[in-house]
Amino acid sequence: MSRSVSTLVHELQSYGYQVVVSSACESSAPLDWAETVDLDELTVIRKPNVGYDFGSWSVGLDAVPTIASADRTLLVNDSMAGPFTSLSGLLDEFEETRADVWGLTDTYQFRHHLQSYFLGFASGVLADRPLRQFWANVRHEVDKGEIVLRNEIGLSRLLEEEGYLQSSAFSHESFVVAGQNPVIIAWRELLVRGFPFLKREILRDPSVAPGGGNAPSVLKVMLDIDVHEWVEDRAS
Repeated sequence: MSRSVSTLVHELQSYGYQVVVSSACESSAPLDWAETVDLDELTVIRKPNVGYDFGSWSVGLDAVPTIASADRTLLVNDSMAGPFTSLSGLLDEFEETRADVWGLTDTYQFRHHLQSYFLGFASGVLADRPLRQFWANVRHEVDKGEIVLRNEIGLSRLLEEEGYLQSSAFSHESFVVAGQNPVIIAWRELLVRGFPFLKREILRDPSVAPGGGNAPSVLKVMLDIDVHEWVEDRAS
């Protein structure tokens, strides 16, 4: 597993979270984790490589029903490099939020919604009937655009219709105009403000973001890290 994934699991475990990993790794070999990960406290579910993040989360929620009834539940994917700094401050914010659903960032791209790479559900709301039905009906889409519209936007629409209170740690209004994706357009400004991640897509295709080609050097100057060490498999 990459340094990013191992560090993310370590940060969550250090804060006291029970971590369940829904893995679509195509190799049947055991996952190789960094020594910082407590394997005795880690649950790994192996699944076919279909369905993207919402498919993986629905499998995890079905396989481990106690996830939904927990007072605080985080659904996180591996689309980000990092966390490069401690998550404790952000997790403190989630623990103290009065919102029902909390995220790191929000956007008005397509329509207003919390971005789904890091979502927190408070007060056991994942066990509410509308949300249970939503996750039970997640389909294994193959088109990424359909996944965004049906799942990410669909979840947002459901949360609004059911009256759930939502909030984000980094409001889009501080970084971008309505309709822009803050983790792409404002990646540098987010890092300056303490955002602990960088979208992996920027490393794969720097042209998607303003100054995306400078991201590795910016991280080197700001945090003295080689970001490529965070996204490569540890065995490579």
